[in-house]
Amino acid sequence: MTPLRQRQTLQVELSSLRALLQTTPEDPLATPLMESRAAELEQRIRDIEQRPSLAPTAELFFAEGAAFGSEGLEATFTSEVLESYQNMVTNHYAAKHYGTLKRSGRRRGETETQLFLTALPRGSFGLQLAQPHVEDWVAAGQVSQAMLDLSTLVEATVESDQSFETALSNFDARVFKPLKRFIVALHAGGGHCRVVTGLHETSLNTEQITSAFNRVSAANTDEEEVETPGIFGGVLTFSCEFDFRPDGAELIRGPLAETVTEATAGAWSQQFTHKHVMATLKISTVITRTGKKKPTYELLALQPLTAAPLAPREQK
Repeated sequence: MTPLRQRQTLQVELSSLRALLQTTPEDPLATPLMESRAAELEQRIRDIEQRPSLAPTAELFFAEGAAFGSEGLEATFTSEVLESYQNMVTNHYAAKHYGTLKRSGRRRGETETQLFLTALPRGSFGLQLAQPHVEDWVAAGQVSQAMLDLSTLVEATVESDQSFETALSNFDARVFKPLKRFIVALHAGGGHCRVVTGLHETSLNTEQITSAFNRVSAANTDEEEVETPGIFGGVLTFSCEFDFRPDGAELIRGPLAETVTEATAGAWSQQFTHKHVMATLKISTVITRTGKKKPTYELLALQPLTAAPLAPREQK
C-alpha cells in the first residue's frame, strides 16, 4: 500500500474513533484505551508524512471502460498499461542517474527499477506495483522519486500545451514513447484512472484522458542521420557519453550508439579528442503540436578532418 493510502486508512480510523469518544459516555476502562489508540494513530500519521517509505510502490486504479467494476480488468488493456508504465519508470530512472539514453537497446539500471504486481487493491479495480524485497535503499528512494516525477508528467499532458512542453523538457526523449503508449492505452480503455505514488495522487477522468490523448498523439518523434564537422571533446568514462561542439554551434552531449564497441570508443578518445572531425550523428527529436522541439543526439561514427574549424562569429 502506498503511503498516501496508508495515511487515508489511518485518518478514517482516527475520525471514527474521535467521533466515538465524543458520543460515548466516559468509561474508566474504555476511554483511556480509545484515547491511547487515537494518540497512536496520530503519531503514525505524522511518521508517514514526515518519513514516507522509500520502497517503490504505485497503485493504479481504473473505473468503467476496461474495468468490470471491482471484479476484473480487460487483459490486453492491463498488459499495455503495465508495460508502458514500467518502461516509463526504467527510461526516466536510467536517464536521470546514468546519463542520456541510447535510442534503443538495454538500459542501465533495469534491474534496479523492476516492479512486480504485488496486489489488487479495492477501490474500482486496482493494480499495485512494488518491489517486495528492497536491498539497495538508495536506489529504491531514487526509483520512488522517478515514479513521482512521472506522475507530474502525466498530469502535465492534461493541463495545457505549455505545461506539457515544459514538463517534457525535463525528461529524456526516450521517455516520450512509453508515455504515449500509456496515454493511448488509457484512452482506448475508456473510463477513469487514478495513479497513486508516495503521498501524491493523479486523478484523470474521461474528458481529461481525451485531452491528454489529443495532445500526446499530436506529438511525434523524428529521427535522422546527419554528418557535421566539429571538435570532438572525448568520451566520458563512466557514462559512455560524448562531448562534441559542431562548427559554429553550441556544445552537445549524448550517448554512443549501440554499435560502438568499447575498443572503438577508446580509439576515438586517443585519436580524436580535441581534434577537428566529421561526426555522424543520429538526431531524435520530439516535436509537439505547437512545433516545440526537444532533440537528443547519438554518436554513430567519427572520421578525421584536416580543414580548420570555422571561427566563431565576432560579437558586435
